[in-house]
Amino acid sequence: WYSKSSEGGNIKAMFELGVCYEHGYYEVIKDEKKAFKFYLKSAEGGYKWALYRVGNCYHFGECSTFIDEYKAFEFYLKAAEKGHVYSQFLVARWYYDGKYIPKNEEKGFYWNRKAAINGNIDAQFNMAEYYINNSINKNGSKAFKWYMRLANVNILKAIYIVAKCYRDGIGTDKNLKEAMEWIR
Repeated sequence: WYSKSSEGGNIKAMFELGVCYEHGYYEVIKDEKKAFKFYLKSAEGGYKWALYRVGNCYHFGECSTFIDEYKAFEFYLKAAEKGHVYSQFLVARWYYDGKYIPKNEEKGFYWNRKAAINGNIDAQFNMAEYYINNSINKNGSKAFKWYMRLANVNILKAIYIVAKCYRDGIGTDKNLKEAMEWIR
């Protein structure tokens, strides 16, 4: 099915066929070069998961590719632009770190915020920490909202921090009763 669909131009099928070749699924003979070929075709068609996967191949030298961080970033960025949430987080980290690409904190913040809004937990923590620790844009209320968002999905570290915020009045009114509720 994947083979026929990919011949018809179905970019999701191309990606899935790449997965089959990479891992040898469904009696397909494992062939990493073919896997990469299908990932790349799917990525060229704009499929966000393929863009991310090709980025990983270049980043880690997988599927018989050579490591090329610049190409990896290009594909991660394209995946991020298509709405791939983890790619949004990766692009933010790469902009913040400036290891493989020129450092750009403004772009890093933009992509981290996008990833956070789209549900990436690490990005949400980054947003909270940014608003707590940034001397220029310090905003306890915004930090508290990000921590609360995490606490509401039972992230233990965030639950502890929300309790501390209530206890100390950081970003919210001081409320010892509420602090105790979050600790329980």
